[in-house]
Amino acid sequence: MSSPSQTEIRHIRPYVHYNCSCPDVNISLESENEETFNIDSPRIQFSTFSISKLYFCNDCHQIRCPRCVQEEIVSYYCPNCLFEVPTASVKSERNRCARNCFQCPICQNTLSVLPSSEPQPPPSPISPTTVPVPTVSATGAPYYLSCGVCRWDSQEIGMTFEKATGLALQLQRTEDERPDVKEFDHLKDHFEKHMRLNTPSTALPSSLLSIPGMSSFSNRYGGMVSNNQQKSDDIVPYEAVAKVEIESGLVDDLVQLKDVNQITTLTQRINQLSDQPYKVERLQPQRIHLRTKRVKRCRSCRHILIKPEQKAQSTKFKIKLVALNNIPKISIASLPKLILNQRTQIVLKFSNPLDEEISVDLTTQEETNECGKVDILAPHFNITPYDGLWEYEEPDLIASKSRTAPNSIGIYERRGDSTSIIVEITPLSEVEEFRFPLLVTYTCKNNENDGAVTEEKTLDETSSLKATGGDSTADESTRTLSFWTVIGLGPVIKPPSGVSGTLVSGPRSEPSGSKGVTSRGSSGNSNRK
Repeated sequence: MSSPSQTEIRHIRPYVHYNCSCPDVNISLESENEETFNIDSPRIQFSTFSISKLYFCNDCHQIRCPRCVQEEIVSYYCPNCLFEVPTASVKSERNRCARNCFQCPICQNTLSVLPSSEPQPPPSPISPTTVPVPTVSATGAPYYLSCGVCRWDSQEIGMTFEKATGLALQLQRTEDERPDVKEFDHLKDHFEKHMRLNTPSTALPSSLLSIPGMSSFSNRYGGMVSNNQQKSDDIVPYEAVAKVEIESGLVDDLVQLKDVNQITTLTQRINQLSDQPYKVERLQPQRIHLRTKRVKRCRSCRHILIKPEQKAQSTKFKIKLVALNNIPKISIASLPKLILNQRTQIVLKFSNPLDEEISVDLTTQEETNECGKVDILAPHFNITPYDGLWEYEEPDLIASKSRTAPNSIGIYERRGDSTSIIVEITPLSEVEEFRFPLLVTYTCKNNENDGAVTEEKTLDETSSLKATGGDSTADESTRTLSFWTVIGLGPVIKPPSGVSGTLVSGPRSEPSGSKGVTSRGSSGNSNRK
């Protein structure tokens, strides 16, 4: 029987997380040395993210995470009918769609409005010999709501409609009659009187506003002329209007149920917060909640990072500054099992998303990693620029076009716009997760300095480079940026019985572009004598 610790180890997967130096968190940490990075700090769990969740600010030249961006709502829309709702009517409609868009209470899919009977064509002229036959309503009424997924319909709860339009208004009237809605409206009216008395008045009488200059006087000193005698800190005791009815026989009814499908699930009760029924027969269709489109800004410089198009039908972005398109992407291409006191070679793949060639420098901290030793065989290398044609060409053709470096040490492969390097790992202790920090510094062409550069702009870029840990060189045509990453490689296991000493497992370092490199799996040196 496996222990709980072994069960947790199986769920640990390799990962590459990027560190974000949030400005609101690191204000008190400016005195710390930027060359050190403590992966055992509790802040690591909240300051490291995968590259798909990060943004990149072109003004600050820093990585931004979801915590250090500000969001602004652009528009409201219904995800079903894609109708844009004005901001002024969102509150009155209780943040729900006012058209015929409803949600199934059973499976949360979209409901359709169907007639109970098919509309009949207009009757033909009655001849003297024709016997009149009674027909159903020519409009197909009454109408009901039906789900095409779980086959639920509103006729099961006795809900029908005479018209096929304006159904949301009828349901909204039913929602307004609920006890919780009435209680909230009454509570709001009760405290609005107290808030109105204690809010300083900044407006002057309309007879004085006609005098030139009185409008500015009202904005500056209007609060001083308010009547302070009307202020009162005494709040009238509130008396509840709605009464909570407790179903005494609910427990007995649930005990006598023989079919578990007659009891609602947690998701179904959450979607109907007014009464949260426990029986399926009391579920009612709900109007679909509205969605929002938001603009995301950098908190430091207020620069826009994400700006979608305002139309609800469009899925494009006017501005999209994500980290995946601006910084090198690191992925683990090959990872054999980590065995205690055994040197293992892993392959890290670096992809270049930029349109120009970049130079990458890697640095690790051996003194802070007590779990083992990390050796980077190729700490300095270049990556070719990104080209969209690499994604459509054959792998053999890409390998022939890629640059070869027969004397490169530690370079596992150069293919297209990516370069794979070899890193040697020697675990010294048996841990549930072996991880190590990696400082990535890359240099690329600075497109902002192609034209005339002012002295103030140069000073701002120099200060921003120092803040990110990069080196500010005298060459203004290049830009150097750096960031920390945390690489997790999974658990460290004990060596098998009968094996002792330090062995080497993993991919062997061969010249880039050679045809002998075909396998990326774990290939140990068990055949060596």
